[in-house]
Amino acid sequence: EEKMEVEVQEVEKEKKDEEKEKEKKKEAEPNFQLLENPARAMPAQLKVLTMPESCRYQPFKPLHTGGIIILKDTSEEEEELVEPVSAHGPKIEEEEQEPEPPEPFEYIDE
Repeated sequence: EEKMEVEVQEVEKEKKDEEKEKEKKKEAEPNFQLLENPARAMPAQLKVLTMPESCRYQPFKPLHTGGIIILKDTSEEEEELVEPVSAHGPKIEEEEQEPEPPEPFEYIDE
């Protein structure tokens, strides 16, 4: 019986080791990542932040300064106008009627 218990424990340890190795392989992260639309950048990221040269819009000031980025249109083609889209979320027009307040009652402490 003792031999069986030892064998079972060894098999369980091997399974755990295999699972740990799989987790390590999954956790490997790339050294860098290219984002199409970086909404926010940390100060350390600003040093390496660049705009593609082929991009129609280029920033007025260098990107490494941070802050709000204002872009200028460098293309000679006609501007692309984007139609405004309504924001998602609850609309004021579709408000539901509030439920009526509960009937008054008397609280009796015994």
